[in-house]
Amino acid sequence: MSKRKSIKDNRILLVLMGILIVCFLLIGYSLYSYFYSKNSTGKYGDRLDNISNYPLSSTLEDDIKNIYSADTNIGEVIVNVKGRIIYITIDFVKSIKVATAKDSAIKSLEKIGDNNLTYYDVQYILTYSGSEENANFPVFGAKSSNNLKVVW
Repeated sequence: MSKRKSIKDNRILLVLMGILIVCFLLIGYSLYSYFYSKNSTGKYGDRLDNISNYPLSSTLEDDIKNIYSADTNIGEVIVNVKGRIIYITIDFVKSIKVATAKDSAIKSLEKIGDNNLTYYDVQYILTYSGSEENANFPVFGAKSSNNLKVVW
Protein backbone atom coordinates (compact mmCIF):
# COMPACT_ATOMS: atom_id res chain seq x y z
CA MET A 1 0.00 0.00 0.00
CA SER A 2 2.78 2.42 0.79
CA LYS A 3 4.23 1.89 -2.69
CA ARG A 4 0.94 2.89 -4.36
CA LYS A 5 0.61 5.94 -2.16
CA SER A 6 4.15 6.97 -3.05
CA ILE A 7 3.48 6.71 -6.82
CA LYS A 8 0.24 8.65 -6.44
CA ASP A 9 2.02 11.39 -4.46
CA ASN A 10 4.73 11.62 -7.11
CA ARG A 11 2.15 12.02 -9.90
CA ILE A 12 0.48 14.87 -8.06
CA LEU A 13 3.87 16.46 -7.42
CA LEU A 14 4.84 16.15 -11.10
CA VAL A 15 1.55 17.71 -12.24
CA LEU A 16 1.99 20.60 -9.80
CA MET A 17 5.61 21.12 -10.94
CA GLY A 18 4.45 21.15 -14.58
CA ILE A 19 1.82 23.78 -13.80
CA LEU A 20 4.41 25.84 -11.92
CA ILE A 21 6.86 25.69 -14.84
CA VAL A 22 4.15 26.72 -17.31
CA CYS A 23 3.22 29.66 -15.05
CA PHE A 24 6.85 30.82 -14.88
CA LEU A 25 7.17 30.59 -18.67
CA LEU A 26 4.00 32.66 -19.15
CA ILE A 27 5.18 35.29 -16.68
CA GLY A 28 8.61 35.45 -18.35
CA TYR A 29 7.08 35.83 -21.81
CA SER A 30 4.72 38.54 -20.57
CA LEU A 31 7.58 40.52 -19.02
CA TYR A 32 9.71 40.15 -22.13
CA SER A 33 6.95 41.28 -24.47
CA TYR A 34 6.08 44.23 -22.23
CA PHE A 35 9.63 45.58 -21.81
CA TYR A 36 11.53 44.50 -24.92
CA SER A 37 9.19 44.02 -27.85
CA LYS A 38 8.73 47.78 -28.27
CA ASN A 39 12.48 48.29 -28.79
CA SER A 40 12.34 47.09 -32.38
CA THR A 41 11.31 50.56 -33.61
CA GLY A 42 14.82 51.95 -33.14
CA LYS A 43 16.90 54.01 -30.77
CA TYR A 44 14.56 57.01 -30.71
CA GLY A 45 11.22 55.25 -31.03
CA ASP A 46 8.67 57.54 -32.69
CA ARG A 47 10.28 60.80 -31.50
CA LEU A 48 11.83 61.47 -34.94
CA ASP A 49 8.72 60.90 -37.04
CA ASN A 50 8.52 64.52 -38.28
CA ILE A 51 12.25 65.09 -38.76
CA SER A 52 11.90 65.04 -42.55
CA ASN A 53 9.85 68.24 -42.28
CA TYR A 54 12.82 70.01 -40.65
CA PRO A 55 15.89 69.19 -42.77
CA LEU A 56 19.25 70.53 -41.64
CA SER A 57 21.76 71.71 -44.19
CA SER A 58 24.33 69.10 -45.12
CA THR A 59 26.97 71.79 -44.64
CA LEU A 60 25.70 72.91 -41.22
CA GLU A 61 28.97 72.11 -39.44
CA ASP A 62 31.03 74.00 -42.01
CA ASP A 63 28.61 76.93 -41.97
CA ILE A 64 28.85 77.26 -38.20
CA LYS A 65 32.65 76.90 -38.27
CA ASN A 66 32.86 79.65 -40.92
CA ILE A 67 31.10 82.07 -38.55
CA TYR A 68 33.99 81.71 -36.11
CA SER A 69 36.88 81.34 -38.58
CA ALA A 70 37.88 85.02 -38.35
CA ASP A 71 37.64 85.12 -34.55
CA THR A 72 41.14 84.72 -33.08
CA ASN A 73 39.69 83.98 -29.62
CA ILE A 74 38.22 80.67 -30.82
CA GLY A 75 40.38 77.65 -31.45
CA GLU A 76 38.01 74.84 -32.31
CA VAL A 77 34.29 74.43 -33.02
CA ILE A 78 32.62 71.03 -32.99
CA VAL A 79 29.04 70.48 -34.20
CA ASN A 80 27.33 67.15 -33.58
CA VAL A 81 23.70 66.32 -34.42
CA LYS A 82 22.07 63.42 -32.59
CA GLY A 83 18.36 62.94 -33.07
CA ARG A 84 16.64 66.22 -32.26
CA ILE A 85 19.59 67.74 -30.41
CA ILE A 86 22.38 69.83 -31.94
CA TYR A 87 25.51 69.86 -29.76
CA ILE A 88 27.88 72.78 -30.32
CA THR A 89 31.23 72.86 -28.52
CA ILE A 90 33.30 76.03 -28.79
CA ASP A 91 36.83 76.13 -27.41
CA PHE A 92 38.30 79.55 -26.61
CA VAL A 93 42.09 79.91 -26.71
CA LYS A 94 42.23 83.43 -25.25
CA SER A 95 40.80 84.53 -21.95
CA ILE A 96 37.60 86.48 -22.54
CA LYS A 97 34.62 87.48 -20.48
CA VAL A 98 31.85 84.93 -20.14
CA ALA A 99 29.26 87.39 -21.46
CA THR A 100 31.33 87.87 -24.62
CA ALA A 101 31.67 84.10 -25.04
CA LYS A 102 27.90 83.64 -24.67
CA ASP A 103 27.17 86.35 -27.25
CA SER A 104 29.65 84.75 -29.61
CA ALA A 105 28.05 81.32 -29.21
CA ILE A 106 24.53 82.58 -29.95
CA LYS A 107 25.65 83.61 -33.45
CA SER A 108 25.44 79.96 -34.48
CA LEU A 109 21.64 79.98 -34.19
CA GLU A 110 21.44 81.99 -37.43
CA LYS A 111 22.81 79.09 -39.46
CA ILE A 112 20.36 76.57 -38.01
CA GLY A 113 17.36 78.57 -39.17
CA ASP A 114 14.25 79.87 -37.40
CA ASN A 115 12.03 77.01 -38.59
CA ASN A 116 14.47 74.34 -37.41
CA LEU A 117 14.90 76.03 -34.04
CA THR A 118 11.26 75.20 -33.28
CA TYR A 119 12.03 71.48 -33.71
CA TYR A 120 15.66 70.98 -32.60
CA ASP A 121 17.15 71.58 -29.16
CA VAL A 122 20.60 73.20 -29.11
CA GLN A 123 23.17 72.41 -26.42
CA TYR A 124 26.27 74.56 -25.95
CA ILE A 125 29.53 73.75 -24.23
CA LEU A 126 31.98 76.65 -24.05
CA THR A 127 35.47 75.60 -22.96
CA TYR A 128 38.77 77.38 -22.44
CA SER A 129 42.14 75.89 -23.34
CA GLY A 130 44.37 78.96 -23.08
CA SER A 131 47.48 79.28 -20.94
CA GLU A 132 46.07 81.90 -18.58
CA GLU A 133 44.03 80.76 -15.62
CA ASN A 134 40.29 81.18 -16.12
CA ALA A 135 37.93 79.63 -13.57
CA ASN A 136 34.81 80.78 -15.42
CA PHE A 137 34.88 77.94 -17.92
CA PRO A 138 33.35 75.53 -18.88
CA VAL A 139 30.00 77.21 -19.48
CA PHE A 140 26.96 75.18 -20.46
CA GLY A 141 23.93 76.48 -22.30
CA ALA A 142 20.74 75.09 -23.75
CA LYS A 143 18.04 76.29 -26.10
CA SER A 144 14.85 74.28 -26.03
CA SER A 145 12.69 73.90 -29.12
CA ASN A 146 9.83 75.38 -27.08
CA ASN A 147 11.73 78.52 -26.08
CA LEU A 148 13.34 81.39 -27.95
CA LYS A 149 16.11 82.06 -25.42
CA VAL A 150 19.33 80.26 -24.59
CA VAL A 151 19.56 79.43 -20.90
CA TRP A 152 23.09 79.47 -19.46
